Amino acid sequence: MADKMKKLNFLTHPTFILFLVFVALNLFFALATPRFFKLSNYMNIIRQSTMIMIVGCGCTFLMMTESLDLSVGSNLALSCMVYSFLVVFGIPSLGIGPLPLFAAGIIVIIIGVLFGVLNSVLVTRFDFEPFIATLGVMYIGRGLALATFGGKSIRVGFPEGFEVIGNQSIFGIPYLFIFVFLAIVIFSILHKKALIGKYAVAIGGNKTAAFFSGLNPKSIVTRLYIITGALAAFAGILTASRLEHGDPRTGTGFEFTVLVAVLLGGTPLSGGNGTILGTVIGALIITVLGNGLNAMDILKFWQIVFKGIILIGAIVLHSQLRARRRNALIAAGTKA
Repeated sequence: MADKMKKLNFLTHPTFILFLVFVALNLFFALATPRFFKLSNYMNIIRQSTMIMIVGCGCTFLMMTESLDLSVGSNLALSCMVYSFLVVFGIPSLGIGPLPLFAAGIIVIIIGVLFGVLNSVLVTRFDFEPFIATLGVMYIGRGLALATFGGKSIRVGFPEGFEVIGNQSIFGIPYLFIFVFLAIVIFSILHKKALIGKYAVAIGGNKTAAFFSGLNPKSIVTRLYIITGALAAFAGILTASRLEHGDPRTGTGFEFTVLVAVLLGGTPLSGGNGTILGTVIGALIITVLGNGLNAMDILKFWQIVFKGIILIGAIVLHSQLRARRRNALIAAGTKA
C-alpha cells in the first residue's frame, strides 16, 4: 500500500504534470517548425528565461506568505538604467566620473533593497494590500527609470567588460546559466531546509496561527520583500549587460510574466505552498511558448491571444489536477 501511495504521489504531483505540459509544448513546436528544435534555440530559451527564474525565486517565497510584488519590472528597468548611467556618466552632480562596474553594481543592489523596504513598509506598517502597495511602487519605479536619462536609452560609452556577465562564458558555460543555477539551488535549499522557507509556508497557511506560534509574520515578509527587491535589481544589471544598453522601457509587463510563472509553478495567490522547481518549469513554459510562436511566424497580436488562452488553460488544468490529487490521496488514505 505504501508503494502504491508513493506512485500516486509522483504521478499526480502538480510539478510532474506541469513538466508533462512543458514536454508536450516542446514536442508540438518541434513538429510544427524545424526552426525550433535546435541547440542554439534552446540556449536562447534558457537565456530568455533566466531573469524570470531569478526574480521568480524571490516572488515564490513572497507568494507563499500570501503577498506579491508587482514592482519587480520597474525595479529591473530602473536598475538597468541606473547601472548603465553610473558606468557611463558617473554621478555628475557630485563631480564623480564613471564608476567601476562593481561599485555601480553595489549601488544598484542598494536601490533594489530600498524598493523592498518601501514595499514592506506599505504592506506591514500601513497595512496596504500587497497588490495596491506594489502597484503604486511599480509606477514610481517606472517613472524614475524614464527620468534617469530623460526618457532616452543609453547606448554608447560603456566601459570594457560591461557585456561580460550578460553575454560571455567561463569554461564554456554562460555566466547567466551559472547565476540562475545558483539562484535555483540556494532558494530550493532555503525552501526545504532553512527556517525562512518553513516560516513562509506557515504564514501563508495560517497567519494568525503562525503569530501565536511565536513567529513574526511582518518581519519575515519584510525580509522577503528586501530579498525580492535585491534580486530584481540584480536582474536589471544582468539585463543591461546582456542587451549592452540601458532602456527605461525594459521590463514592461515583466512583473506579470513572473507572476504567471509562479502561479503556473503551483504557488497559489492564497499562499501556503509552492516550489522553486515549479516556478522554474513555469518560466520555461512561458518562454518556450513565446519562442515557439515566433518560430512559427505567428503575428504578434495573435501571439498575445494564444498565450492568454494557453496560460489560462494550463492554470485551470493545474488547479483541477491538484484538487483531484488531494481527493485521490484522501481516498487512498481512507482505504488504508
